[in-house]
Amino acid sequence: MASKEQQVTEVIEGLGLGMTAAGETSVTSARADLERALRHAWSSWAHTSDYPLIDRVQKPENELRSGIQGSNRRTNAAVVWREVDGRFVVDVTLVNRTPEEAARFVGDRPLEEWTQLAELFLGALDPGGVPV
Repeated sequence: MASKEQQVTEVIEGLGLGMTAAGETSVTSARADLERALRHAWSSWAHTSDYPLIDRVQKPENELRSGIQGSNRRTNAAVVWREVDGRFVVDVTLVNRTPEEAARFVGDRPLEEWTQLAELFLGALDPGGVPV
């Protein structure tokens, strides 16, 4: 079984890929707003049980937000989240790769499932980045 850190890394990279596939590459970096959107997405996504070490913690959204915040320090990652001017910007670091191609480097989950997670996450944010 993967460690909690490995599971968090896979989920935040997959979320970033799904966002890219959905046509969005940035969201607010405001802690409360980000955590509300992550909580909504995580509690609504059909595949959370595949990540038991995240699912078991009291506040999975905190784990995921921390993973996003620390993402820019990771090397050899398929997707990195960078904080720029009060927003997190998703960067698919695999040069010349589409989200579909990059998904092969992020666990075994198909891009469609990451896109579902991203749509739940983005749906909890209005265009200004504030949860609705």
